Amino acid sequence: MTPKQNNHPFALALFSLLSALFVGHAIYHYSILPEQVATHFGLSGDPDAWVPKTVFFLWYFIISGLCIAMFVVVNRALRSGRLSWLNIPDKEYWLSPERIHGTLKYVRSGILLFGSGTLLFVLDFVNQSFQVSLGNASKLDHPLSTLATYLLFCVLWVISLYRRFSRRG
Repeated sequence: MTPKQNNHPFALALFSLLSALFVGHAIYHYSILPEQVATHFGLSGDPDAWVPKTVFFLWYFIISGLCIAMFVVVNRALRSGRLSWLNIPDKEYWLSPERIHGTLKYVRSGILLFGSGTLLFVLDFVNQSFQVSLGNASKLDHPLSTLATYLLFCVLWVISLYRRFSRRG
């Protein structure tokens, strides 16, 4: 696969930008957050568990690093010759030699866009949590709308994949 045929600059740029924003957001807030930060919230958005910020940030970097790495690894795993694990409708048609490059471009871009949506989802929740820990809010501002927006995004992403690969040509 040539670089030109595998090009997805917008999706890659967006994912890279959000990954950098994720790290920058954490570094900035580490210095201004109090020693105890809110880590768990009830259904109403009120904080009900607190931990030392060093513990929070240790887990924050581990989990966010694994999340970012997962999307990068899956994106890189989508290469010609190693696609037995890829599950799309009418796989033989879409992975035929004349269509494989367009198919992989679409799927790889989609993986990065899904990763970007996931990073935005986590970043919004973490930012709401930071606002509570900083005393700027007494509870999460909009947890249900954040969750509903992410779930809608997930459904639309799956529908777009299904629509793309459920019909030929």
